[in-house]
Amino acid sequence: MDRWVDPDETDPEAWGGSAAVEGGGVRSVLERADATPLPYQYEVDLLHEGGVAETFRSREYERARVIYNCGVDAERRVKLLTRGVLWGGEERHQRFKAQYRREPPPTETVPFGEYTVWTRFQYGTIEPNDDGATFVPDESDAGETMQDLDWADLYAPVQRRLAELELARNPAFARYRLEESGEWADVRAALAFDPTAFAVGP
Repeated sequence: MDRWVDPDETDPEAWGGSAAVEGGGVRSVLERADATPLPYQYEVDLLHEGGVAETFRSREYERARVIYNCGVDAERRVKLLTRGVLWGGEERHQRFKAQYRREPPPTETVPFGEYTVWTRFQYGTIEPNDDGATFVPDESDAGETMQDLDWADLYAPVQRRLAELELARNPAFARYRLEESGEWADVRAALAFDPTAFAVGP
């Protein structure tokens, strides 16, 4: 028995309008990356809830507020600065800053290879006040590190931001490296309909 097929289900115009047929439609991730002028910089403030301990491979925290300051400068140097706080559960609260860098061309490093990471963290207590909350540090309990980290060792939210920056810096090469590692489909899906990604919307 033949299955009935709704012609509207297979008609591109019914789904995407006439622009889909005429070649307008939604810009691809690569097109948006290529249209992003350098220098490129933006900042986003996110609250992470659920799976925070796993996402940030940390203590049993339940929430993280992270400000991501993302940029590629005129020399094509990738810079991502994160700062925020981790709290919840039975752990002492923690604030941190971290900077992820990859040098401008010519460089021996490749996208999604190694990144130089500077990190500073401090424990303390988040105390509510009239303006919301204040972090009160324990001055005797702080640390600082500088190291080169592989792409696979970076946190997923950091990878998401760096993927966007690398695509803005060099779209074709970044896509090639992501295809090579089998990550292009996931990155493309994450960025495709994100209106905050790149300087050009979907």
